[in-house]
Amino acid sequence: MWRSGVVVLLVASTAYADRPLHGSIGGGSALLVTGDNGDRQRFELEADVEPYSRWGGLLAWRHFNGDHKGILAAGIVYEAGAARPRLVIDFHGDVGFDLDQKAPMAGGGLRTVITIVGQLGLALDSGGYLVIDGVDHTRFAIALGASLVARF
Repeated sequence: MWRSGVVVLLVASTAYADRPLHGSIGGGSALLVTGDNGDRQRFELEADVEPYSRWGGLLAWRHFNGDHKGILAAGIVYEAGAARPRLVIDFHGDVGFDLDQKAPMAGGGLRTVITIVGQLGLALDSGGYLVIDGVDHTRFAIALGASLVARF
């Protein structure tokens, strides 16, 4: 009797679903909590794609405004959780280049996308980015962002 129960649990616990191509593209504002180099309010653009799985990639232009060229980044995305189509939680790891300091950057964070209506959503992002530029100019930027995104 107990063996049939174990078999039922093993079969029922494995759930396979067709994961379509999904992701988002959007832009908004970012607030630098640390590492601001003069002003805290910046902008960011980001696009991420997860092709038929939880794993995917991203391209981003972070922390730019009229006085700062910002950071160009590419990275990986892992969909940690989702209640599709309303909520998606992603971890992201980025590597890139700080255009102001002309120095390499590595970082990552947590991004939550909440669908507002249709394909339109709000992305809330928090992340930390280490810009490596010698002993005196290395900085760690912690950023909080809010973006308007189109989901697909």
